[in-house]
Amino acid sequence: MNATAILNKILPIVSPNMHKTRRKALSACVLSLAQGSLCTVTSIGRGIQSNAYEKHRIKRSDRLLSNPNLRRESIFLYAYICKLFIVRARPVISIDWSDLDARGQYFLIRASTAFEGRSITLYEEVHDKSTKEKQKTHQKFLQVLKALLPVKAKPIIVTDAGFKTPWLDEVIKQGWDYVGRVRKPRKYYDSTQNTWHCISSLYPKASSNPISLELTHRHSSPITNQFVLYKSSYKGRQSTTRKGQKRKSGTSLKAARGAKDPWLLISNLPVNRHFARRCVKIYETRMQIEEGFRDMKSSRFGLGFELSYTFKIERLINLMLLTTLTAVLLILVGKVMELSGYAKRFQVNTIRKRRVLSHFYLGKRAVMTRFEISKNEWRDGIRQLLQQLEKRV
Repeated sequence: MNATAILNKILPIVSPNMHKTRRKALSACVLSLAQGSLCTVTSIGRGIQSNAYEKHRIKRSDRLLSNPNLRRESIFLYAYICKLFIVRARPVISIDWSDLDARGQYFLIRASTAFEGRSITLYEEVHDKSTKEKQKTHQKFLQVLKALLPVKAKPIIVTDAGFKTPWLDEVIKQGWDYVGRVRKPRKYYDSTQNTWHCISSLYPKASSNPISLELTHRHSSPITNQFVLYKSSYKGRQSTTRKGQKRKSGTSLKAARGAKDPWLLISNLPVNRHFARRCVKIYETRMQIEEGFRDMKSSRFGLGFELSYTFKIERLINLMLLTTLTAVLLILVGKVMELSGYAKRFQVNTIRKRRVLSHFYLGKRAVMTRFEISKNEWRDGIRQLLQQLEKRV
């Protein structure tokens, strides 16, 4: 069973009410991306498997990106992804913003769940500068996400320091828990000295053993929350130039200084003896959403969205849907390849105890080389995948 057959079986289940012609066009464009086409209108069109002239194939992808019906039906596709991957009552969901172009005109807010080194996109929205990081935008996003998730799900929302106090309040209104990060120059109240101090004064106490703290913060309307202070061991990573020298640009040095800061995490999870370590473990999964953004944008290892110059928000919404469906397809194929024992055939070294390639890249190589997966292997792989999702912490 190749990727075309897999996709043609999945899409009718996901979108039973979608017009047959539109579903075929969607399948053709997703398969084009999965087989290595870059995330641009012309590249997707040229990669469509058809006897038509390239001119007409490009026009086919162009019409799909402008299709308003696909935008309306996209919510059902995201709902199916949530149904497939959110099987636990307490899923961990990371949410973050990402720039969609170098001009800084359009931005993506995405909710995803961690899955063995990569993230599975559950829901996403495209916004311009006028609605980016606004409270109403966040309110609507969380409300839609809640409607998509299973009724019994009570997620733990993970965000970085860019999501401030109003965001955490909105998460609480949904009846959910959160794990976030606080960075300087935020302040906390020191009751022993009756004064406010910058949180950087706590940094010297940080170590590889997480410390649970109860601090009063919010200078305008003080409130007490549980915090966790943690600093991981030095990993020796250095950003170097092509000549092997340390980068000394302002951007690189600023990022290096920020990376040296310990984590000061804030959470409303139940406090017990495992609280601190649990918060650290949950927050560590947040980096996987960054890997998902790289898979979408990278033209070398991912889908090549960085080369797209689409500037209409309506087309961007459909283009994001294509990248999400492609990523889910590739991760599913990669996971089935691993469970069937074929992953070792695609890696350079002879390591047999673990998988070296990500599920995304493994699936991409399998599709590009037209690797055949039998129906029994596909069924067994999906069955094992669902069992792992139910057991996953």
